[in-house]
Amino acid sequence: MWHTSEGDRILQGAEAALFKAGVTSLVEQIKDEANYESYHYSIELFASLTWSQRLAVIETLATHLLTETACAPRLTAVNEAAIGSVFEHISFMIDMEIMNTPTQNTWRLLLLNAAHEAYGELSCDDDPDATNAAENLGIPESADCRKRDLWHPLVHSMSDRILWDRDFEMMDEFLDEPPEKSALLRQIMGIDDEYFSTAAEDLNSLEDVGETLHRLTEMLK
Repeated sequence: MWHTSEGDRILQGAEAALFKAGVTSLVEQIKDEANYESYHYSIELFASLTWSQRLAVIETLATHLLTETACAPRLTAVNEAAIGSVFEHISFMIDMEIMNTPTQNTWRLLLLNAAHEAYGELSCDDDPDATNAAENLGIPESADCRKRDLWHPLVHSMSDRILWDRDFEMMDEFLDEPPEKSALLRQIMGIDDEYFSTAAEDLNSLEDVGETLHRLTEMLK
């Protein structure tokens, strides 16, 4: 389980399907990095990790968000940045789908199904009021919609169902402050003392990498 903004829970149904797809695609990208490919990550903290650290933290996310565990892990800047990166990757894949494969809507359909499950179905057929309501909620009328400015906020809203906030984006600001001021700021903002200081786990051997990939494959089926 995970300590999400919606309570301690695991992902289920369409929300789990969306997250699994995002993790599966991101893991494939990370595997490419092991072969010296280079990719851009918009979340700086996740970008600063090595490929093996990325793989290790992704396994932690998948384990606790997709399977029943005895308890939820401590929230850290590293693991929350990784969650944010999964959803940033989903946004990227939607962009690629819209630009490069106009006849496919796989990623948009996954997101739309998750949004309908989370926020309820909205029937927009011949109903302008329903159409306006869907747009106000940021839910496109169909998976064929090609307006990226509608899809990106919807991805963000789905990530907000897991993330409490985006404190991980302020890591450098806190680390640049004197220890006393940083501690005071964390206290004011309700940030755990170890939130920024907890280091990313790593995989120490090719055997560890292989075992991690095997476990991920089983979880992501």
